[in-house]
Amino acid sequence: IQTNLRNDGKNGRMLVRPLQLAVRPGVRAVATQTSLVEVGRFTQPKTTGNYDAGQLFLHKKLDYRGVILFPWVTRVFNRSNKAFPPLFDSKLKMGEVDGIPEFTKESFKTKIYYQAIVDFRDCPISAQRDGVTFLGQKSNNKFYTIPGVDYICHDDVLPYEQSESSRDPIDHNLFRKFLEKMTDPGGRTSYHSTPMLHQFHEDNFDCLRLRDVHCQTTNGVKVTVYSFYMGTRDEMQESEHWWRYSILIENVGDVTVQLRERTWCIFSNCDSKETLTGRGIVGQEPVLRPSQCFQYSSLVSLRSNAGHMWGTYLFEREDRKFINVSIPPFLLISKNAQDDTAK
Repeated sequence: IQTNLRNDGKNGRMLVRPLQLAVRPGVRAVATQTSLVEVGRFTQPKTTGNYDAGQLFLHKKLDYRGVILFPWVTRVFNRSNKAFPPLFDSKLKMGEVDGIPEFTKESFKTKIYYQAIVDFRDCPISAQRDGVTFLGQKSNNKFYTIPGVDYICHDDVLPYEQSESSRDPIDHNLFRKFLEKMTDPGGRTSYHSTPMLHQFHEDNFDCLRLRDVHCQTTNGVKVTVYSFYMGTRDEMQESEHWWRYSILIENVGDVTVQLRERTWCIFSNCDSKETLTGRGIVGQEPVLRPSQCFQYSSLVSLRSNAGHMWGTYLFEREDRKFINVSIPPFLLISKNAQDDTAK
């Protein structure tokens, strides 16, 4: 089941039309006729200040409903910014970590990103649900994933108010655990953070915190990437440091493109380099029409506590021509390495 959302521009209503679609290869897709149902009314986006926990929203680019949990103050490094030091990228691509230029205040913009949970009805296939992955304590060394947890830039939030207050506005098993419902004397419903949400934020601060975001646009395709340190895991009597990274790919050009191939260059600060090439991403070769996006997450491990990675995507245009799209270099730094740098 997929869900189509649209904005009724006449009165700010947000309408939902569920479509039943067959998604397995070889099965014919069949859509059933259903009526539109109002689920909320858009409110004025904030141009100053932050949204509070419990704010319902529609993602401007990914078209899912969600609710804000808490904000992160983030540095956004856009390669189109003339103040961004080009030596940063060139040195990392050559595998050099010494002499990397320090960032000035002019080389990045400070933006607010929000931790949010996503309505499962708008991303019903489990493989399509982005989430956060944690590494358990050394006693078990297992990975744990909470699906339907995402990061959203303040600029991509389309806030709305719930029309029907008798049921939860967001279908997620953490909604009632993280947020509690309140109704004012005028009958207006709002949602506020619970002690469990505060505890979740405190217990997982280091692996949830979003510090830096890197962006680059090449041949009409914009790539945004950010990473998180997860911890160490013992493998064959050696410790491995693990990071997860998330990537948003946007077609900002005027032709349809399809992602065919990926190439990653992964550098470890212990002087090791690995180049990986494969077909598509996460088992898919997404087709992006103009203004469409695709988002996914993955994991990477290093023997050392710091490193960096960068790469390229190979896209095929609708005219059968191929284009390369850059994945901007970004650092992989563990908490210990961050503490050493701070000292």
